[in-house]
Amino acid sequence: MGRLRAQELMDSLRYLIPHHGLQLLYGDKVIEVKNSEVNKGKAANGIVEKLQPDFIFAMGDDATDEDMFHELPSETISVKVGSKKSAAKYYVDSQQDAIQLLHSISGLVQKNQPE
Repeated sequence: MGRLRAQELMDSLRYLIPHHGLQLLYGDKVIEVKNSEVNKGKAANGIVEKLQPDFIFAMGDDATDEDMFHELPSETISVKVGSKKSAAKYYVDSQQDAIQLLHSISGLVQKNQPE
């Protein structure tokens, strides 16, 4: 699809989407069209309400994760991958850094398990 054709499609979507209760989100190499009443934040809150966890850790690397960072309880440990500009409390620079963080957390948990 040519650049001009893609722009025409985006212009059409911007016009049509609000008239149908939809939302257009631009992510990293993705355009998401979704029901404006449904988002990752509401889904995450539903899981939290059902499971009542003692600890909540949320990590994401896309603009579509921002709803989750906004909606989860204030005690949530939230991490944005690749950007400082986010509603997340913390950030890491890259996916490799995110993997290292998860390995570190995993090591701490294993070390503190009762024998």
